[in-house]
Amino acid sequence: MGFGAGKHMAAGTKVRVAEPMAVPTWSKWDDDRGRTSTSVKKRLQSLFFNGDRKVSAEVLYVSRESERVILRRQGLIKLRLREASGTSLTITADPATLVRSF
Repeated sequence: MGFGAGKHMAAGTKVRVAEPMAVPTWSKWDDDRGRTSTSVKKRLQSLFFNGDRKVSAEVLYVSRESERVILRRQGLIKLRLREASGTSLTITADPATLVRSF
């Protein structure tokens, strides 16, 4: 069961992709000022969209109102991806492609 466009997703909700897919072109990551290399970011993002269980994801709260409005207009949300090694990455995702993870 995916989340519809009008469905509210609370911050902190654990999610995963409903169906494995290639990384969408609209999915971007936030600038972390060089703390994580680009190759690691691409790998982590690819693992998440391929449905790998080693990567956990949760809905992130966006504190800036202007950024929330932009994301809402685009129909996207922000997710924080975490790997067991401690690497984390913030990306945008479409809530319609996500399901709750238990």
